[in-house]
Amino acid sequence: MGSFLNKRLAAASKREKAEVVVKNAKIVDVFTLETYEADVAITDGMIVGVGFYEGVTEIDANGAYMAPSFIDGHVHIESAMVPPEEFAKIVVPRGVTTIMADPHEIANVGGFEAVKYMIEASKELPLDVKIMVPSCVPATNFEHNGADITTDEIETLFDELHAYGLAEVMDYPAVLSGEENMVSKLSAAWKRGKIIDGHAAGLDDVGLNAYRVAGIRNDHEAVTAEEGLARIRRGMYLLMREGTAAKDIEALLPIVTPQNGRRCVFATDDKHLDDLIHEGSIDASVRKAIELGIEPLQAIQMASLNAAECFGLNEKGAIAPGYEANFLLIRNLESLDIESVYVKGQCVAKNGEMTVTVREPIAPPTYLLESVRLKPLSSEQLDLNITGNKAHVIGVKPGSIVTEHLIEEVDVNNGLFQTSVTKNHLKLVVAERHHKLGHVGVGIMKGIRIKEGAIVATVAHDSHNIVACGTDDQSISFAINQIAQQQGGIAVVKGSEVLANLPLPLAGLMSLQPFEKINESLQQLEDGLKQIGFEEEWNPFLTLSFLALPVIPSLKLTDTGLFDVEQFSHIDVSAKE
Repeated sequence: MGSFLNKRLAAASKREKAEVVVKNAKIVDVFTLETYEADVAITDGMIVGVGFYEGVTEIDANGAYMAPSFIDGHVHIESAMVPPEEFAKIVVPRGVTTIMADPHEIANVGGFEAVKYMIEASKELPLDVKIMVPSCVPATNFEHNGADITTDEIETLFDELHAYGLAEVMDYPAVLSGEENMVSKLSAAWKRGKIIDGHAAGLDDVGLNAYRVAGIRNDHEAVTAEEGLARIRRGMYLLMREGTAAKDIEALLPIVTPQNGRRCVFATDDKHLDDLIHEGSIDASVRKAIELGIEPLQAIQMASLNAAECFGLNEKGAIAPGYEANFLLIRNLESLDIESVYVKGQCVAKNGEMTVTVREPIAPPTYLLESVRLKPLSSEQLDLNITGNKAHVIGVKPGSIVTEHLIEEVDVNNGLFQTSVTKNHLKLVVAERHHKLGHVGVGIMKGIRIKEGAIVATVAHDSHNIVACGTDDQSISFAINQIAQQQGGIAVVKGSEVLANLPLPLAGLMSLQPFEKINESLQQLEDGLKQIGFEEEWNPFLTLSFLALPVIPSLKLTDTGLFDVEQFSHIDVSAKE
């Protein structure tokens, strides 16, 4: 420590010139929520002084605002359908230089080795990726995923691979009941002083109390102002989620005050690649907060200092001595016009483009490229028997991963459910794809309006089985078999014709193509959706991917059947008269 500390002290005390000095900048002070003009001296990638300094290299900010770069408080890289190396190319030019990443998705496919791959693939990037170890793999015992992660493996990931913390604890019944396996995972994090992330969807005050006692210090599942305030009052950081399927900022911002704002952080959780490209990442959250009335400096504080303090990142989140020189030059605070992005004093992006070369991707393990193992489907497995003519129906709400539990009259012929475009009753199917177990869950959904054909994906949180919905069994069956043959992906199908297709060979979750190529395929998927009659503006694929997640209310479908999240048990699709 002595040598680099001496070097930094020499620059800080002006005994030597700083390596880099930023001049003519208006510093965004996230401690006082003020701006002021001063030079910023940088040596060894750290800010060593604010005031008047001379540097070996001097950067003229030309009056731009100099703000700390952004931190994403909770993100699943896999939802962008790219590995970490490609993810960095997308978010760094947007001003995001640190992310708290939960590889929960790929862990459910490949277990310990998949998390190890994500850690290796996240090294030596211009993006600082803090890997949080998935805590609930499998998420529940009511479905079948690809692998487990044990307490022993969690400890190995902490001790040998330096994972940063324990990711979202979503099995709340296990926490509340003090279930031995869950307590052992929590204790493994506790003993090592690791951050523990929450996932308190729908929890009441007693549940939140238990979570806080368990050492869980943040949560991204609040969807109302009341829920947000309940978390802040219990000493938790409120992570305001704004992704593709879940958009909660507008509902949560009204509770933010000068008194409690320091407990508020931004997170994307799950954001699709095209949305990251066109809207942005945390920068989009900051812009939205400003548009909704939050003062720009406070919005930047939430995206930087607050997040850094939430996750114990003591050298990140501010323009001040002793902090990493991770900063943005912004021309206009209201529109958040980011001119350039710096990591440890080096310019890594300018005007929305990377200015440094990101290293070549690390090759994933072969088994992650052969992860779709589907037992052949029979036509009878897609039959859905209905007693009477009323059924429990999954109601989709655009912009939310929470579903409605509907009971509606459905069309029935000879005791079998019949889809109805008029009623918007589609057949929803979840097929186990990890171990050729042959499990197929069939249900009814309402809210994704297609007029013919089917859509399908191997992205189906959290177990990532194959999920498909459609208007007829032929399209659904063909779609599922097609996606299995190509080892994963997303497709739009009509009958026995593939209208659009995005292969995702890495664990059935991610592509190995450059993000620009993937974005082209996403545009083709949009065109395919139009061909089967989907005319709405929201993204049905990310919504589809959450219809198999049995830890988010209210009604979901697993590979073993219809699941009532409130009862936390499976129920029959038929409803009593």
